[in-house]
Amino acid sequence: MSIWNRKLGKAALAALLTGSLLSGCAKDGAGEGGSESVDLGTKEVTLEMMTFSHTNWPYKENWPIYKFLKEETGVSFKVQPVMSDYTTTMNLAISSGEMPDLMMVNSLNAANTHGSSGAFVDFFEHLDKMPNYKKFLDDHSDVKGAILSPEGKNYFLPLYGLEQQSRRSWLYRDDIFKKHDLTPPTTYDELYTTAKKLKELYPDSFPIAVFNGLSPLINMSPGFNTHSSYYFDYDTEEWRYGPTEDNYKVMVEYMNKFYTEGLVAPDFMAHKRKQFNDLLLQNKAFIASDYIGIMDELPLVLGDNASEFSLDYMVPPVGTPDGKSQNVFAGLQGDGFAVASTTKDQETLLKYLDFLYSPEGIELATWGKEGETFTTENGERKFNAEYKEFGDLRTKTGIATIGAHTVLDMTAFESMYSPKMQEAMKIAPDHETKAQPRLAFTNEENEVLGMVGETVKKYHEEQIAKFILGQKKMDEWDAYVKEVNKLGVQQVLDVYKAAYERNQSFLNEGK
Repeated sequence: MSIWNRKLGKAALAALLTGSLLSGCAKDGAGEGGSESVDLGTKEVTLEMMTFSHTNWPYKENWPIYKFLKEETGVSFKVQPVMSDYTTTMNLAISSGEMPDLMMVNSLNAANTHGSSGAFVDFFEHLDKMPNYKKFLDDHSDVKGAILSPEGKNYFLPLYGLEQQSRRSWLYRDDIFKKHDLTPPTTYDELYTTAKKLKELYPDSFPIAVFNGLSPLINMSPGFNTHSSYYFDYDTEEWRYGPTEDNYKVMVEYMNKFYTEGLVAPDFMAHKRKQFNDLLLQNKAFIASDYIGIMDELPLVLGDNASEFSLDYMVPPVGTPDGKSQNVFAGLQGDGFAVASTTKDQETLLKYLDFLYSPEGIELATWGKEGETFTTENGERKFNAEYKEFGDLRTKTGIATIGAHTVLDMTAFESMYSPKMQEAMKIAPDHETKAQPRLAFTNEENEVLGMVGETVKKYHEEQIAKFILGQKKMDEWDAYVKEVNKLGVQQVLDVYKAAYERNQSFLNEGK
């Protein structure tokens, strides 16, 4: 019997939802209670889908996850995988009028822009056909607030769970630290002292690994109780602009100190992933700010020499007396499903997507099929031994790849993590900021953001880079603040404030 057609009682669903499901990401749990099952009938249909194809696990037509989904729903897909420049490909498909039935959209703004022009279905108009999705939103008001259009519509089905793999974190080479009897730093003063010691031990090194322009400041900012852009201060309930704050200045001073003394690579702003990885793998960097997943991913690059390399989670250092030992938590992924308004199988597609939000659908998307991707021993599920780690599972089965799920139970993959990674995933949620509001903007507001906001951003980034590289002296900070404010910071803050108040009013309707 199809999982889609199987009726589950409220007690069974409650047991499933209040167990391990989603516990790693949603601190308030997935909620209790039953969900209505839906019946697609015996009709089988093949639809078109456009989705991303990741370089590490490129789409394969024979991935079993899509076979399992077809067995349960009768729906199969002719997939158009896009490896690069997804935005252009997506926009061309929409403008041509030859849209696939289902497609990934890579931002809320894009979904709202195309949705308001009539290209996408408004899911709120079809919640009677999507009881599982409705319940998911009812149980997760934070998610609902992140998928609204400026008019309170919903053109964007969120992906949930996989963002755990993208957690920002501080990491350190614990093998090197043990070798030299070093202690992981907990403050930026200690970070400086420890990095200086490592520089003495390894003169050709740049002990602190950061890369990609000014993006390192994003994850450093909580340690200084500030933010790298516009942000909502949950303590004072006001919108602020971090890059003009005194604490932001202190953070920049530390970065200038690290740069001047060779504790970060001289060209770190131009570094991309490969250069960053190479520094760590070649004993030229020992402390890093990056995604938590590299703890397990980087050793794989070394193959037989992996035993000589070890990364561990480091509690985020604090830089000011009011700083917080936190990493930035970005919340939901930026990608989501959209349904073309031109599809001829709208009802079938809506039921299919709703299934993916059901306990049965989450289970299938997470585990695959018993006997093919996992086995059960003494009541405990285990992925087949052929899948050595999480990335291997994704590459070989398509499980947890974009397009094959809406919600994942990330606790299922814990057994594929190293012991250190398992422990880090337990600690990480206690050292994360609350996700910033994800807002929808009107056309007029987007004009302000596109013109004034981009002008402010460009000037801010140019000046901060000069401060870090020593091309501007820190005693010029006040002049920088005055000029960046003159360019329109308050105008942009007003846009964020209006969008946030509008967002909250939609969420509070009916309460």
